[in-house]
Amino acid sequence: MDYLTPKKYALLSGSQAVSLGALSSNAKFLSFYPMSPSTDVAIFLAHQMDKFDIVVEQFEDEISAVNAAIGAWFGGVRAFVTTSGGGYALMEEGVSLAGMTETPLVVHLAQRPSPATGLPTRTSQSDLNLVLYSSHGDFPRAIFSPRNLEDAFFVTQKAFDIADKYQCVSYILTDQYFMSMMYNIDSTQLEFLEPKNYIIQTPQDYKRYELTQNGISKRGIPGFGDGIIVANGNEHDEYGDITEDETLSKLMLEKRMRKIDGIKSESLKPMYIGPQIFKNLVVCYGSLYENTKEALELLKRDDTGLLCYSQLYPLNDDGLNYLKKAQKLIFVEQNFSGQFANLIWKEYGIKVDKLINKYTGRQFFVEELKEKLEMALEVK
Repeated sequence: MDYLTPKKYALLSGSQAVSLGALSSNAKFLSFYPMSPSTDVAIFLAHQMDKFDIVVEQFEDEISAVNAAIGAWFGGVRAFVTTSGGGYALMEEGVSLAGMTETPLVVHLAQRPSPATGLPTRTSQSDLNLVLYSSHGDFPRAIFSPRNLEDAFFVTQKAFDIADKYQCVSYILTDQYFMSMMYNIDSTQLEFLEPKNYIIQTPQDYKRYELTQNGISKRGIPGFGDGIIVANGNEHDEYGDITEDETLSKLMLEKRMRKIDGIKSESLKPMYIGPQIFKNLVVCYGSLYENTKEALELLKRDDTGLLCYSQLYPLNDDGLNYLKKAQKLIFVEQNFSGQFANLIWKEYGIKVDKLINKYTGRQFFVEELKEKLEMALEVK
C-alpha cells in the first residue's frame, strides 16, 4: 500500500477548478457582468491577475462582455466569458457574430433555475436547450458539462482547444451546486492538455475563409504577416468581403457546418460504470454524477449500469452502444422536461423509459435518488 507516500492534495471548489482549467489553457482574458452563480470564477481569477498575467474585466453589461471576448480572440488572445442563463440570453447576438466570423469563443455558463430571475441562488440543469439552440442561424458548437472537479479541470482545457482549433463556440455548463462543491483532490492525478497555437503568419494573398474539405480555414490575426484580415457579420467570400452570391453563400454555410464532423471525431466518451451485461441503464450528466453513482452503489444492483456524459454535443457515439443494450432506460436530470433525454431521442431515436427529475432548485440528495431509482427499477 502507498498510504504513507506523500501526495499533493488541493482543496478546490467547482469555480476554482474551472478557473484553473482556463489558466492551464493559457487563457489571458476574462470578461463578465456579475450574475450568480457564475461570478465566483471572475472573483477567483481577479485575485490571480498578477500571478498568471490574465486580465479580468467587469463590463457594463453582458453584450459588451461577450463582444470584448470575441475581440480578444480576434486579436490572438485566448479568452472566455462567465455568465448564467439570463446573462447569456443577452449575449446571443454576439455569439452569432462569432459563428459567422468563425472567431473562437468559450462560454462558461453556471446554471440556475429560470426563466427570468428565477431562483438566483439555487441550482438547475435547465439551460442545455438554451445553448444548443441559441443564436440565429446554423453554426457549429461544442457543449461540455463536467461531472466533478477533476473532470472540470480537463474539460475546460478541452473546451478551449476545440474552440481554438475549429474556430467555433464552446460551452462549459456547470450549475450552482457544482460552483459551490468543495473537496480535496489529488493534484498529481489531474490531466493536462498542452495548449496549441493554431494562428498562422499570413501570406500576402491570404484568404481568411478559404474553402477547405474539413471546413477549417487557416486563422490569422491583424498585424502578424503580410495578409489583410477582414471580418464582418455579413456573409462573405473567401477573403472576408461581403457577398450575396447564391452559390458562394451556400458553399460558405456548408464549409462552416463541416466542422461538426471534426468536433464529433474528438468528442469525449461518456463514462460507464457497472456490469458488462446489464438490463437497466441509468443516464446522467454533469454534477449529478457523484450522487447518482453513490445512490446506485447503495442499491447494490448487479443488473444496472451508469452512463455519465461530460460532453453533451456533439454526442460521442460510444454511448449509443450502451443505450441500445438497455432493456430499461432511466434518465436523471435537474430540469422539468428532460432536456438531455430529448436530445438523445432527437439524435438517436431512443426514448427514455423513466425520467427522474427535480426542479425545485435543490440538488438531488443521495438518499432521495436511491429511493427514486429503487422504485423505477422495480416497476416492470
